[in-house]
Amino acid sequence: MPLTAIYAGYLLAQGALMRFSFTFASAPLRIWILRAILFGVLYDNSALLLSTLYGAADWLKPFNYPRWWIHGTVLPLLSLYMFSLLRHLDLPAASRLWVKALFLVVTSLCLAYGVWYEMLTLELTSRSAGIADSLLGTMERFGSVSKTPPLGTIFTNLFLIIWAVYLWRKTGWYWLFAGALFIFIINAASVAFSYGFILGNFAEVVFLAALLYTERHFYRR
Repeated sequence: MPLTAIYAGYLLAQGALMRFSFTFASAPLRIWILRAILFGVLYDNSALLLSTLYGAADWLKPFNYPRWWIHGTVLPLLSLYMFSLLRHLDLPAASRLWVKALFLVVTSLCLAYGVWYEMLTLELTSRSAGIADSLLGTMERFGSVSKTPPLGTIFTNLFLIIWAVYLWRKTGWYWLFAGALFIFIINAASVAFSYGFILGNFAEVVFLAALLYTERHFYRR
């Protein structure tokens, strides 16, 4: 099945990125944040891979809830990753009290929203995705009953883009900005496409590659 092959490919790519994350000689907190995010997307795509084979089977439903739990509690930590990187590079903003407070407040609010929206009020239902007569076919999977977008994740993404621009201006390194902007645009545009969920998972691979590429570039500085 084409969808099964696509998600198997995503898993291989994410597994390779996870393996790469363990090539650093030491692991400060920000690298462990990246590993936690990688674990989350590996779990997410594993559940989706099973859905390409078994659809929205009842026995799969309990395994799908952690997809949202991880999403809501781990992705907001990207703000802490960004601050840790700024401090590692000894950039002026990282030493300012208001910047430290801003990062703490944004992380806390997005994390609180994630816990509320993607854990405490979460309810899943089966959904059909794709087009029956197309090459890729359809896929039964689980989705949230709520129509509200994941605002905590969206705001974290926008916050990261802003500070990635700052990083670019101070160091000339634009790859983190490019990766953050790419996943934001793809996720925003994917809602209009029948196979937008595939594009969203592809954007995750690109974004995580940009994060690890950035970490490798600045690691020894």
